[in-house]
Amino acid sequence: MLHLTYFWEDQSNMESEKLAEYQIMAQIVNHMLQQPELDLDEAVNIFCKLSCNAHAIVDIAMEPLGIGLYPVMSVINHSCLPNAILVFEGKLAVLRALAPVEKGDEVLISYIDLSRTTRHRQDDLNGKYHFTCTCPRCSKFAEIDDQILDALRCKEGECNGFFVTKDRSYSRDQKLECNKCGLVKTSEAERSAKGIIDRLCDKGKSDFFSDNFQEAVSTFKRAEEAALDLFHPSSFSVMMVRNLLTKLYTTIGDTRAALESCRLMTPVHERLLQTLNPVRGMHYLTRGMLEWVEGNRGDGRNYLVRAGDILLLTHGTNFPLVKELLINLAKDHAELAKKQEEGPSGS
Repeated sequence: MLHLTYFWEDQSNMESEKLAEYQIMAQIVNHMLQQPELDLDEAVNIFCKLSCNAHAIVDIAMEPLGIGLYPVMSVINHSCLPNAILVFEGKLAVLRALAPVEKGDEVLISYIDLSRTTRHRQDDLNGKYHFTCTCPRCSKFAEIDDQILDALRCKEGECNGFFVTKDRSYSRDQKLECNKCGLVKTSEAERSAKGIIDRLCDKGKSDFFSDNFQEAVSTFKRAEEAALDLFHPSSFSVMMVRNLLTKLYTTIGDTRAALESCRLMTPVHERLLQTLNPVRGMHYLTRGMLEWVEGNRGDGRNYLVRAGDILLLTHGTNFPLVKELLINLAKDHAELAKKQEEGPSGS
C-alpha cells in the first residue's frame, strides 16, 4: 500500500461520517484478526486510500461486479467528458480510447455514471472520491436547464416548477429554490423523495426474486408513477425505474410492454450520455432486439447496428456479446443483400 501514498496524502477532504465508518471497519478487522499490534490509524488510512483509488469492476452493461485495485489505472484522472474508458475482461483492466489521443493529451476516464445532471454527478464524486470536478461539462453547473432534468418538483399550490440551486459553485448541502415560485428547501427534501422510490424498487426486486412477478410489475409501476409525480420525466429516477420495468417485462416474456418502456428511455439516454457510451450502446442493443422480436425488423436492425458501432469501440471483440452481435449483423446484411439481388420474385 505504500505506493498509494502519492494518491492520498491526508484525510482532510474526507467527510467525518466516512472517516467514522472507516474507523469502525478498522476496529472490526482488528477484532477478526486478533492482532493487538495492528495500527488502527494506519488501517483507517489504508481504507481511505482504497476508497479513492479502487475501481468498480463492471460488466459490459456497466453494472458493478465488485471492486479492484489497479495502481497504474489509479493515476488516470476523471472527466465527465472522457476520451477513454476503463473496461474489464475478467479481472484484467483494459483502457480503450474513445477518441484519437494525440501526443501530449491527457487520458481521462469517468469514475461515475454519467447519465446524471451536473449537481448529482458532483454529489457522486464528492461522496465516493472526495473532490469536485471542474471539467467542461461541469462548467454548466449554474445552468438551470441542466438541473431541471433531475430536479424535484415543486408542489406548492398550483406551482409546476422545479427545485434547483442558484449558487454558482457546488456544496453538498445546498439550498434548493423553486425556479418558478421561489420556495426554498434543503437537499434533504430531495433525498427523502428519492427514498420513496428506492423503497418501492427494493420491494419490487424482492417480489421478483421471490418469483412473485405480477406483484413485482405492480410495485414497479407504482414506483414509476411516484417518480413521475416527484421528478422531471427525463430524470435519472424515472429512467432507473423504467430500466427495471424493461428487464422485468423481458424476463416474464411481455416483450410488447418491455418495448414500450424501452422506447421511453431512448431520448433520455441520447440527451444525457455521450454517443460513445456503453450504457447507451447496451440500451440500443436491448431496444433493437425488442423491436426485432415485435416484428419491427427495420427499426430493430437500425438500433442493433448503432449498438454494434458503439460497443465495438468501447469494448472490442474480446467480449462474447459484442462478437455475437457483429456476427449476427454480418449474417443479416448478407441475407438482405441476397434478397435484393434476387429481386421481388425471389428468382
